[in-house]
Amino acid sequence: MNLYTRCLHCGTTFRVTTQQLQASSGQVRCGQCKQVFDAFATLTALEPQSTASEPETPSPTQSELPPAAPPVTKSAPTPLPVRATEKPAAAASRPDPAASLYEWEFRMPVVPRRTGLWVSLSLLLLALLAFQAAYAFRSELMVLVPQSRMYYERVCEWLGCTVALPRLARYLHIEASDLKAPDPARPSEIELLVAVRNRAPVEQDYPAFELTLTNSQEQTIARRVFLPAEYLQWIDAADGLQAGAELPIRLFVDAGELRAAGYRIYLFYP
Repeated sequence: MNLYTRCLHCGTTFRVTTQQLQASSGQVRCGQCKQVFDAFATLTALEPQSTASEPETPSPTQSELPPAAPPVTKSAPTPLPVRATEKPAAAASRPDPAASLYEWEFRMPVVPRRTGLWVSLSLLLLALLAFQAAYAFRSELMVLVPQSRMYYERVCEWLGCTVALPRLARYLHIEASDLKAPDPARPSEIELLVAVRNRAPVEQDYPAFELTLTNSQEQTIARRVFLPAEYLQWIDAADGLQAGAELPIRLFVDAGELRAAGYRIYLFYP
């Protein structure tokens, strides 16, 4: 790619290469007026319209540039000697956009930061994260802040969903239990009595429980899971187990030929 520069003193145009400019940091001596000038100040990739013949390309070690074409202007400026301690004159500005591509530092244009866009996206992601956390830990939040259930119900009315009751099994405790055969004539029919208390500060869903029958060596001989629908039909239950309320469970189980010596009860939510 051909590059051209113009002497700042006599206006003579020269053809140069990047190797020449990099070797001398852009400081070259005009072959017409013998003045030193900054070639980067007027560097351009546009070929001068007044160039009549192909300009000579100087070698990389050449410090004095021959003219690439006759001077564009015929003005005769007064030569100014350059002292060894003085820096050569340079243009105040570089209006040619092509010159910045061949600067010694090879600076790239700085892209303006879109701070407002990033802030908006960050706030949107934080809002989505907070919404997911509020949904995932809704049971814990309703325990810590019981008034939050009202806001959950309002949001569900707007979204067309329902708020399920909390399921916190660690707040359910078995206050009392008993397993016996009420009729000695029918030992296979046994009666299970369980009292479950909700120690959570909020209303909870009814739990399921697992009944395990064991023999005299505490080995499992039978296991059965009872869902709320199986034991709630015998009691007058509300929508959920109220805070601090006790749930009495009474079931009749046919053990058949099994002779249970013990039992275990485990409360859980499926």
